[in-house]
Amino acid sequence: MAMVKIILESGASVEIDATSQQADDMVAAFARYVSEKRVPEKRLILTPSQSIYIDYSKVAIVRREF
Repeated sequence: MAMVKIILESGASVEIDATSQQADDMVAAFARYVSEKRVPEKRLILTPSQSIYIDYSKVAIVRREF
């Protein structure tokens, strides 16, 4: 498991527990958004009963904690 910390432009932060692969994918998707302005799939399914939606235009930093 890994923790991803998402810091919004407003300064608020959200911490998400995810698998290592999901954490890597979130960081990579944000990096592609910043460098290429390519909007990634915003909905990420974490488990069969949990999913998240990230609007990358409002995100300042996505960081994998561990």
